[in-house]
Amino acid sequence: MQDSDSVPAARAEPGRRATSRLPRAQRVGDIEAAARVVFARCGYAGASIAEIAAEAGVAEGTIYKFFESKRHLVVRVIEIWYGQMMAEFDKNLQGIRGARNKIRFIVWRHLAALTENPDLARLCANEVRNGGDYYQSELHELNRRYAHVFVDACREGVANGELRPDTPIALVRDLVFGGIEHHIAPMLYGNGTIAADLRQSADAIVDAVMGGIQTRDTQPLAPDDVLRRLDNAACRLEAAAMHLGKGA
Repeated sequence: MQDSDSVPAARAEPGRRATSRLPRAQRVGDIEAAARVVFARCGYAGASIAEIAAEAGVAEGTIYKFFESKRHLVVRVIEIWYGQMMAEFDKNLQGIRGARNKIRFIVWRHLAALTENPDLARLCANEVRNGGDYYQSELHELNRRYAHVFVDACREGVANGELRPDTPIALVRDLVFGGIEHHIAPMLYGNGTIAADLRQSADAIVDAVMGGIQTRDTQPLAPDDVLRRLDNAACRLEAAAMHLGKGA
C-alpha cells in the first residue's frame, strides 16, 4: 500500500512501483496549512486531528510524527502568524522616521492583522493565552518580542525628545494593545464591527494616547500628573473606540 504522504515517482522500473516521499519540511508545512484551515472553520474545540489529517491528505498517525497533540499544533499555527507579523515590522519600520510615525504604523498593522485573521485572534485569546503553560511557552516569548517593537519605538521617542522623559513605557504599551483588543472585540465575537477604514481607527488611537506622552514642556511631571494624563488618554481611547464603532 502506498504511504499517504508519498507520491508515485514519474518513472518506475518494470515490475516495480517506486514512490518518492515528500521532504519532511513540505509534509510539516502541509499539515500546518491544513490545521490553519480546520481551526478557522471549526475553532479549537471543534477541530480534530482526524479532520486536519484529511485536509492535509495524510494518515492521522503522520500528524503525530511531527506534533505531540492538537494543542501543540494550534500553538504552532499561531507561532507562524506571529512570525509573519514580525517580518512585516522588520520590513517596514526601518524605513519609517520618527517615533510617532512608527507607533502609528505598529497600531495600524496590529489592527489589520487582527481584523484580517479574526479566527487566529480568537484562537490566541481564548485557547492559547488561557492555557496553563502559556507563560512557559515559545508563544509567550514571541508575544513579548512582538510587543517590544512598540517599546523600542517609545524609547526612541524618549531619546530624541518626541516623548516625555518620564513616559511610563510599559504602561503605555499595555494601554495601547489592551485598547486595540477592546476596540475589536465586538467584531471578533460577532456583536458588531469596527470602522471600515483601519487608518481612521489607528489615527484615533494614536491621537488619544500621544496626547498624554508627547513632549509639551521641559519640566518633568509629578507621578500623580503622569497617572492623570494616562487616565485621560485611556478615557479618550475608549471614547474614540465607541465613536468609531458607532460610525462603522
